Amino acid sequence: MITYKPLSELPIRDASELWNQSFEGYIVNASMPLERFIARIGNDGLSLEESLACYVDGAAAGIVMNSFREYDGVKLARNSGTAIAPDFRGKGLGKSMMEKNSELYEKQGVHRAYLEAISTNTAAIRLYQSVGYVIIDRLLIMSNEQSLEELNVQNAASTYTLVRGQAAEVASAAFYLPGEVWQTDASNIRDGECVFVYKEEKLAGYGLFKRVFDAAGSLTAITLFRCEVAPGHPDAKEVLKRAVLEIMQPGHACKRSAFNIRASHKELVEVLTELGFNAGMEQVLMVREYNVE
Repeated sequence: MITYKPLSELPIRDASELWNQSFEGYIVNASMPLERFIARIGNDGLSLEESLACYVDGAAAGIVMNSFREYDGVKLARNSGTAIAPDFRGKGLGKSMMEKNSELYEKQGVHRAYLEAISTNTAAIRLYQSVGYVIIDRLLIMSNEQSLEELNVQNAASTYTLVRGQAAEVASAAFYLPGEVWQTDASNIRDGECVFVYKEEKLAGYGLFKRVFDAAGSLTAITLFRCEVAPGHPDAKEVLKRAVLEIMQPGHACKRSAFNIRASHKELVEVLTELGFNAGMEQVLMVREYNVE
């Protein structure tokens, strides 16, 4: 017998253990210690009350974690992680979990639901498609281990002014929109930063990123999350390049990456590729529409 309970009814340590148990042997290592699990709840805006623990004959068997937002009167949901414990895989449990989660969304009045899946996880993608999700884009995770020292970073720099700020400030840009890729939104990036690119005092674009430092204050990693250009700008690719170079700090030896970059954002992908970034893991972005009266 398959039963469910809200994740909020479990002690937080049990919820964390269920997450790790359900993702055991997954394509990528999604396990995390208790402290990181708790931090992720806050960072990703996860709702324990509206997330599910799944049981088969009383044994913990799977987990679904959800987060919710509302934008311009449209209620959005994101499936932030669905997994089944090894002993219960291949038995049709995934379909039951997704259907139960869909019922939860309908009760919450959700208009649109998003999720991401690793591109090579064809079984999961088929499952999501079977309950109404469709693929709308590919998401690239790119990296560059080079120092970028040899790049000509002064090219055209005099025609642009770059101003750094905090991640939340990008919401002030007239062309900033909360993205379908939730993890790359400003509200999800704790301690994040931004760079604004101006041309003749007019905002031409922005980049959203995060830097990581070690205990000695040395820069160890930079991650780019979003980089956008004002609609209709005549030199979009150059604006993107200015922003990316400012963010990536050429000359510093550190790990550089770009997370969940939409493949449809071809100009940004081209800029990153020209700067030596290579795509590693790839995800698909999927959406399901709900008819809400």
